[in-house]
Amino acid sequence: MPRVSISPIRVGELSFLILDCPSDATLPAYLPVLEEHHVTDLVRICEGNPYDPKPLNDIGIRVHDDMKFTDGTAPGKDVVARWLNLNDEVFFNSPDKGRCIAVHCVSGIGRAPVLVAISLIEGGMDSLDAIAYIRKARRGALNRIQIAFLDSYKKRKHGFGTKKTSTVVNGSSYPSSSSTLPAASGPGNEKKKTGFISKMFGKK
Repeated sequence: MPRVSISPIRVGELSFLILDCPSDATLPAYLPVLEEHHVTDLVRICEGNPYDPKPLNDIGIRVHDDMKFTDGTAPGKDVVARWLNLNDEVFFNSPDKGRCIAVHCVSGIGRAPVLVAISLIEGGMDSLDAIAYIRKARRGALNRIQIAFLDSYKKRKHGFGTKKTSTVVNGSSYPSSSSTLPAASGPGNEKKKTGFISKMFGKK
């Protein structure tokens, strides 16, 4: 059986699996793990269609191919909006609890962790805490560009919830939901962000 690389990320109502990219040959090894974690949706960020989604559809997992962005970069406003709308739908607008979103790029250390980090920030976690939390679960995750994006990321005015309103993502409005998830970081977690990226990667 092929080895699978899967990193669970769970904070409050949010539950994600970060994967490396399956192929048609390795996908069968992922299916029981995805079912075990109650995955209902899988987001493919990598280019092209590396495997047939039918085996996933056959076990009730929806495959999303509309959130792709270039390797090594941060997502644009439209991708962020679609990702947060999916989070709202899966975690807060469904009567079924314990659902999970799986997400992968190629190796699962860049684009997929960025999207999950955005969700943690929207849920109340400090951006630097979110970066550290994901890096603990997924070694080597996130490059300089992606960390800079997350460090300066501005949450939408309305957090996760059930009431429809407008989502504000870096100044642009999209349909979404309101209400907020309880904060993941406690009191006293304010950090000095000056020089954070230089400290992690070295000055350039």
